[in-house]
Amino acid sequence: MTERTSPRRGFTITELLVVIAVIVVLLGLLLPALAGVWSTGTMAKSMTNMRQVALWMTEYSASNNDTVLPSRFNYGNNPYPGKVRSVIADPPDGDPQGEENSGTWTDILHATYEVAVYPGVDGEFGSDYRYDSPDKALYELLGEDQIKNPFRSAAPNTMVPPMEVATNDPPTPYGRGATGDYNELGLPGFFAANDFFNAGWDLAPGEWFNNGQIRYPDQSMYLVDSFYGETILPEPIAYDAASEPSTQQVDFRYTGEVCLMLYLDGHIGQTSRFETLDDLEAQGVRVRNLTSR
Repeated sequence: MTERTSPRRGFTITELLVVIAVIVVLLGLLLPALAGVWSTGTMAKSMTNMRQVALWMTEYSASNNDTVLPSRFNYGNNPYPGKVRSVIADPPDGDPQGEENSGTWTDILHATYEVAVYPGVDGEFGSDYRYDSPDKALYELLGEDQIKNPFRSAAPNTMVPPMEVATNDPPTPYGRGATGDYNELGLPGFFAANDFFNAGWDLAPGEWFNNGQIRYPDQSMYLVDSFYGETILPEPIAYDAASEPSTQQVDFRYTGEVCLMLYLDGHIGQTSRFETLDDLEAQGVRVRNLTSR
């Protein structure tokens, strides 16, 4: 006798829909967890970069009469300005990249500690990247993976500032880091220095602070996550997210709307979203008047 076998039955549409629904639910549960893991790992890398900056800041102070690393500088009137941004060609009209012998804290650290060398690109964009820290032009030429830049976050810029804020500001690296022709949305996020430490960027004599003048270094903010540029002004407009459109330059780029801050004593803090500079200072973070009680 031959054994009779029944034909194999396939999935019905209802069963298939049930399977798809289960997969969707599982993905809904899994993706937030994966996003949290990604954010935690990215934050850890960003904190590592900030710690490296803190070490260089300490070395800089030790070698420069305890001077706090300036957020911006201009050595134009110095008879011996040194190598920081000392080789820079005249930039094209309408595309200023900064003045000779002037720049930000990143240029000082990049040149002083020879953070990285990028052969074959010297002068191509009006900059010599032995003495200037990487900017958007270098990212576009070499790609993000080819650039070692501990002066920026491991997480990307997540926002574009409104044109009302950016119109009159100079381009990267001094501001307007993520808007217009200088759009850096998606590139590594900025660590922005507190411009309380501006040492004469506008050609006027700047005030050079030393660590002994700062009353509460463990509360005094030096760097903060930003999408705007390598400096952030110690003014309410840079922190105020209560108005429309938002004028805030701080980037809360980690899960839970958190940003990182590096303080003058070298420790790193995590700060949840705040609406105004007054709100931030009410939490014990000092941004302005760092030499006063």
